[in-house]
Amino acid sequence: MSKFDFSALEAAAVSNNFSGASRTPTYALPVEEARACVKVRDGNKKPAEDGTQALTLALGKYTLPLDVVKQGATRINASAEQVEGFTETLLAAVEAGQFDNEIIAAQKRGEEAANKPAAPKAETPVEEEAQEAPEGVDLDSL
Repeated sequence: MSKFDFSALEAAAVSNNFSGASRTPTYALPVEEARACVKVRDGNKKPAEDGTQALTLALGKYTLPLDVVKQGATRINASAEQVEGFTETLLAAVEAGQFDNEIIAAQKRGEEAANKPAAPKAETPVEEEAQEAPEGVDLDSL
Protein backbone atom coordinates (compact mmCIF):
# COMPACT_ATOMS: atom_id res chain seq x y z
CA MET A 1 0.00 0.00 0.00
CA SER A 2 1.25 3.45 -0.89
CA LYS A 3 1.86 6.04 1.79
CA PHE A 4 0.74 8.81 -0.61
CA ASP A 5 -2.85 9.96 -0.99
CA PHE A 6 -3.55 10.28 -4.70
CA SER A 7 -7.27 11.02 -4.39
CA ALA A 8 -6.82 14.69 -5.37
CA LEU A 9 -4.71 13.72 -8.40
CA GLU A 10 -7.12 11.00 -9.47
CA ALA A 11 -9.85 13.54 -10.23
CA ALA A 12 -7.50 15.50 -12.53
CA ALA A 13 -5.86 12.48 -14.18
CA VAL A 14 -6.26 12.18 -17.95
CA SER A 15 -5.93 8.95 -19.89
CA ASN A 16 -3.70 9.06 -22.94
CA ASN A 17 -5.70 9.06 -26.18
CA PHE A 18 -3.22 6.66 -27.76
CA SER A 19 -4.45 3.11 -27.94
CA GLY A 20 -2.18 0.20 -28.59
CA ALA A 21 -4.28 -0.90 -31.54
CA SER A 22 -3.21 0.17 -34.99
CA ARG A 23 -5.25 2.85 -36.71
CA THR A 24 -6.73 2.18 -40.13
CA PRO A 25 -5.03 4.41 -42.70
CA THR A 26 -7.31 6.79 -44.59
CA TYR A 27 -6.53 5.11 -47.93
CA ALA A 28 -7.99 1.83 -46.63
CA LEU A 29 -11.29 3.37 -45.51
CA PRO A 30 -14.46 3.20 -47.60
CA VAL A 31 -15.37 6.55 -49.14
CA GLU A 32 -18.25 7.02 -46.69
CA GLU A 33 -15.87 6.78 -43.71
CA ALA A 34 -13.14 8.80 -45.43
CA ARG A 35 -15.59 11.71 -45.80
CA ALA A 36 -15.66 12.01 -42.01
CA CYS A 37 -11.83 12.32 -42.00
CA VAL A 38 -11.81 15.32 -44.36
CA LYS A 39 -10.95 18.54 -42.53
CA VAL A 40 -11.10 22.19 -43.49
CA ARG A 41 -7.75 23.82 -42.78
CA ASP A 42 -6.21 27.24 -43.09
CA GLY A 43 -3.79 26.99 -46.00
CA ASN A 44 -1.80 30.05 -44.90
CA LYS A 45 1.64 29.30 -43.53
CA LYS A 46 1.23 32.02 -40.91
CA PRO A 47 -2.15 33.19 -39.58
CA ALA A 48 -3.19 36.51 -41.10
CA GLU A 49 -3.50 39.41 -38.69
CA ASP A 50 -6.93 40.38 -40.04
CA GLY A 51 -8.32 36.86 -39.56
CA THR A 52 -8.61 35.96 -43.24
CA GLN A 53 -7.93 32.34 -44.11
CA ALA A 54 -7.14 30.37 -47.23
CA LEU A 55 -9.48 27.42 -46.67
CA THR A 56 -8.38 24.04 -47.99
CA LEU A 57 -9.86 20.56 -47.74
CA ALA A 58 -7.44 17.96 -46.45
CA LEU A 59 -7.60 14.19 -46.10
CA GLY A 60 -4.67 13.37 -43.86
CA LYS A 61 -1.65 15.07 -45.38
CA TYR A 62 -3.21 15.36 -48.84
CA THR A 63 -4.94 18.56 -49.97
CA LEU A 64 -8.04 17.94 -52.05
CA PRO A 65 -8.53 20.00 -55.20
CA LEU A 66 -11.62 22.21 -55.18
CA ASP A 67 -12.56 21.60 -58.83
CA VAL A 68 -16.19 21.14 -57.75
CA VAL A 69 -16.25 24.80 -56.69
CA LYS A 70 -14.12 26.20 -59.53
CA GLN A 71 -11.90 24.37 -62.01
CA GLY A 72 -8.27 24.49 -60.87
CA ALA A 73 -9.02 25.93 -57.41
CA THR A 74 -7.04 24.60 -54.44
CA ARG A 75 -8.09 27.07 -51.73
CA ILE A 76 -10.82 29.55 -50.93
CA ASN A 77 -9.88 32.98 -49.59
CA ALA A 78 -12.32 33.84 -46.81
CA SER A 79 -12.55 36.90 -44.62
CA ALA A 80 -12.87 36.41 -40.87
CA GLU A 81 -16.66 36.77 -41.14
CA GLN A 82 -16.93 34.23 -43.98
CA VAL A 83 -14.75 31.45 -42.49
CA GLU A 84 -17.46 29.73 -40.46
CA GLY A 85 -20.07 29.81 -43.24
CA PHE A 86 -17.65 28.64 -45.93
CA THR A 87 -16.39 25.85 -43.66
CA GLU A 88 -19.93 24.59 -43.05
CA THR A 89 -20.70 24.72 -46.78
CA LEU A 90 -17.55 22.78 -47.70
CA LEU A 91 -18.11 20.11 -45.06
CA ALA A 92 -21.76 19.74 -46.10
CA ALA A 93 -20.63 19.25 -49.70
CA VAL A 94 -18.10 16.63 -48.61
CA GLU A 95 -20.77 14.83 -46.59
CA ALA A 96 -23.14 14.93 -49.59
CA GLY A 97 -20.52 13.20 -51.76
CA GLN A 98 -19.59 16.15 -53.97
CA PHE A 99 -15.85 15.54 -53.36
CA ASP A 100 -15.85 11.74 -53.61
CA ASN A 101 -13.66 11.68 -56.75
CA GLU A 102 -11.10 13.93 -55.04
CA ILE A 103 -11.19 11.74 -51.90
CA ILE A 104 -10.61 8.59 -53.98
CA ALA A 105 -7.67 10.25 -55.77
CA ALA A 106 -6.12 11.26 -52.42
CA GLN A 107 -6.62 7.73 -51.08
CA LYS A 108 -4.86 6.35 -54.17
CA ARG A 109 -1.89 8.71 -53.63
CA GLY A 110 -1.74 7.64 -49.98
CA GLU A 111 -1.79 3.96 -50.86
CA GLU A 112 0.93 4.41 -53.49
CA ALA A 113 3.10 6.25 -50.95
CA ALA A 114 2.53 3.55 -48.32
CA ASN A 115 3.36 0.71 -50.71
CA LYS A 116 6.40 2.42 -52.21
CA PRO A 117 9.51 0.53 -51.17
CA ALA A 118 11.85 2.47 -48.94
CA ALA A 119 15.01 3.74 -50.57
CA PRO A 120 18.03 1.75 -49.45
CA LYS A 121 20.36 3.57 -47.13
CA ALA A 122 23.71 4.45 -48.63
CA GLU A 123 26.52 2.59 -46.97
CA THR A 124 29.35 4.72 -45.73
CA PRO A 125 32.74 3.20 -46.32
CA VAL A 126 34.62 2.37 -43.16
CA GLU A 127 38.27 3.22 -43.33
CA GLU A 128 40.58 0.91 -41.50
CA GLU A 129 42.98 2.64 -39.20
CA ALA A 130 46.61 1.98 -39.85
CA GLN A 131 48.12 0.10 -36.96
CA GLU A 132 51.69 0.66 -36.03
CA ALA A 133 53.66 -2.20 -34.55
CA PRO A 134 56.28 -1.83 -31.91
CA GLU A 135 59.83 -2.43 -33.08
CA GLY A 136 60.47 -6.00 -34.16
CA VAL A 137 56.78 -7.23 -34.21
CA ASP A 138 55.29 -8.29 -37.55
CA LEU A 139 51.51 -7.76 -37.36
CA ASP A 140 50.83 -9.74 -40.52
CA SER A 141 52.19 -12.91 -38.94
CA LEU A 142 49.79 -12.68 -36.00
